[in-house]
Amino acid sequence: MDKLNIPKLKQRLFFLFLAVLILYWPIKFAKYHLFDLSYQEVLEFYWRTDGCSRLSNTKEYIMECPCDSFIQPDDHFTITDDGDLYFENKFYGKLILKEKPSFFHDTSEILSGGFMEIIRSDLGVVCYYDSI
Repeated sequence: MDKLNIPKLKQRLFFLFLAVLILYWPIKFAKYHLFDLSYQEVLEFYWRTDGCSRLSNTKEYIMECPCDSFIQPDDHFTITDDGDLYFENKFYGKLILKEKPSFFHDTSEILSGGFMEIIRSDLGVVCYYDSI
């Protein structure tokens, strides 16, 4: 029966840990760019309003926008798999993700590149949001 070689086992475990650590970011990066964001992942970002327009074909911007100024991860929003957005279990609107936020966010810029629309049929407006 072979003796258990503790130093060699420690060395192999260290190299295994190092390999996992080195491969973590490239795998996360590839997953981000190869797969679409689920609607639940959209709520992990901060969003600020970028204006709104009337719910019609004219895309007429309104001066006083009834949309929320910010949507934050700790707000009480939930999203179904179909993109229906609920606030505290009441239907809020239909969410459409136009562009995913950037994986590598430049801290010198305010916006991270994401863009989404929320269609508020109860108010008759479309709210536009940028990710921050």
